[in-house]
Amino acid sequence: MAADDDGLRESLLPDVNGRRRVFCCHSATLSGHHAPNSLGAVRECIEARVPRLEVDVRFTADDAMVCFHDAELDRLTTGSGAVGLHTAVALNAIQFRATGEPLCFLEDVVELLRSSSTILQVDLKLSRPITPARVRRLEDALEPLRDRVIVGSQSPWNLRRLSRVPVAFDPTLFLNYTGAKRQAPYPRQRGLHGFWDDSPLALNPHASAKEYLRARIEELQGLVPAAVEWMVDIGTILRMAELGVRLGDVLAKSEVALAAWTLSERDPLESTLDRLWEAGTTTVITDVALAVSELFRTRSKPVARW
Repeated sequence: MAADDDGLRESLLPDVNGRRRVFCCHSATLSGHHAPNSLGAVRECIEARVPRLEVDVRFTADDAMVCFHDAELDRLTTGSGAVGLHTAVALNAIQFRATGEPLCFLEDVVELLRSSSTILQVDLKLSRPITPARVRRLEDALEPLRDRVIVGSQSPWNLRRLSRVPVAFDPTLFLNYTGAKRQAPYPRQRGLHGFWDDSPLALNPHASAKEYLRARIEELQGLVPAAVEWMVDIGTILRMAELGVRLGDVLAKSEVALAAWTLSERDPLESTLDRLWEAGTTTVITDVALAVSELFRTRSKPVARW
């Protein structure tokens, strides 16, 4: 890509109100010229020296680790059926329909990142309990990156099995705010304060919004006590802030950082970022890294408003 790489990196690592913030390229998306999660997309991010990139990882039928978002191949590729039912050899013959690029595997991504300064965020798309063999395979694959990797998941039972890599917890299956309709099978009930949450506390009329949220955050931290970061959807973070709970500040008391997902072209960038910074967000995962970079670069003093 034709870009001032140093300027791009600096704009994706802004100093906001005296705190360093980080923008992460969601599914390794930067220019949009490559398929998300493809090796070409990862290479573009590395060459541009982005501070952090994310890839989605799924296990195959033979325990290989392919970088792919959807559970099914049909929407994005020339293949069909569930990713987890295919072997690595079978997936090697499949291409992304939009670009003709092949699927890639986690080891390919790690090899590209070995000599870079970019942090790798792995979104582990595995809901069933992870086997010891898969734990070893995942941790061995990430070993070359050492302290430049973080593994996130919505499944605390799997994060608790990982001991050789930093982990990040996404509480979506237990607590989220997604508007009028439930976006996933769990949680099943909407509580008194508008959050999808199956906890009895969500329906307790004697708990204020702040009391309820602080109690639930503390309880959920106990699911993955080793987590160094929470990855939380933007709507949930902003709704908590509206109710007087700045999630990033609450987590920071336990030395846990807050990453927000996913800033997209549908979001008003400046106002959304204003609110996320105010809520104590450290990292913002985004599909529009170049637009974010331009927002900061067009300011003579990029953090003047903040």
